[in-house]
Amino acid sequence: MRLFIAMSFPAAVMTDLNARVVALKPKLPPASWVRPEAQHLTFAFLGERDEPLVARLEPQLEETLGRAPRFEAVLHGAGLFPNPRRARVGWVGLEPAAPFIDTASRIRGVLTRNDVELDGADFKPHLTLMRIRDRWPPASIEMFERALREYRSAPFVTVTITLYSSRLDPAGAIHTPLRHFALA
Repeated sequence: MRLFIAMSFPAAVMTDLNARVVALKPKLPPASWVRPEAQHLTFAFLGERDEPLVARLEPQLEETLGRAPRFEAVLHGAGLFPNPRRARVGWVGLEPAAPFIDTASRIRGVLTRNDVELDGADFKPHLTLMRIRDRWPPASIEMFERALREYRSAPFVTVTITLYSSRLDPAGAIHTPLRHFALA
């Protein structure tokens, strides 16, 4: 099964953000926008894994995340990966970054101790909004950044991290929660 570990955001926070996105989308060139029901913050992508690994990881994740404190955060700002000149992914940031980075480090530590090879990229807390296939003109890049640069969501408390399975589908990946892990 194809697995990843992530967190979702409160519905009220996402409703506000997605209302802004809906108003922005028609003004921009084509992109592959993440469906609201699929929006999440990925801490680690595990790829294809078997049941015995999941059974081994669950108690370890429960223990390490059970010691991680809950924290308040906001969605804030926006940007493009890898950079505006070669934009491929549009995102909204998360603040403060430190507790998200700490949570990712805890999760990735459990995974590497269990011989799960990760992508090696530095974890950058963000919510992916869309992926750009064909290059956008600079004015469109600026419009995206300007529209969301000052965005700040209502504060929310991060309480639960989830292990998901993901099934690829022509209409978009279908994410199924397998196990929830409560923060302290």
